[in-house]
Amino acid sequence: MESICAIKDIYKTLYQFEKTFAEANGITINEAMLLCCLKDGENKSAGMISEYIGLSNSRVSKVITAVEDKKFICRHMNKDDKRQMFFSLTMAGKDKIKLMMDAKLRFEELFEQLKQCMDKI
Repeated sequence: MESICAIKDIYKTLYQFEKTFAEANGITINEAMLLCCLKDGENKSAGMISEYIGLSNSRVSKVITAVEDKKFICRHMNKDDKRQMFFSLTMAGKDKIKLMMDAKLRFEELFEQLKQCMDKI
């Protein structure tokens, strides 16, 4: 039973980290992952983004819409297949990545909290 309690503590710790991250950056971790996926400058399809982020296609679609609404990405129609869309960073998206890369994410604190959760097992 202690293992289950430790797993719950891990979830709570990660949830708190994600919440703090979102409040500080105005963007969720999944949205940040999408921006990171596009930071190399290459246009990517939703399927490629889904594979990179590790989310289902339907969940990625919601993340894409949220990031697009924030004007961090734009969509382009595939010239060869009008049903397929490609996504790329806008200047605002590039600026957001730079801000996040310069931000202190305090991973040491997160890892210490996770270690404390694991030590309970």
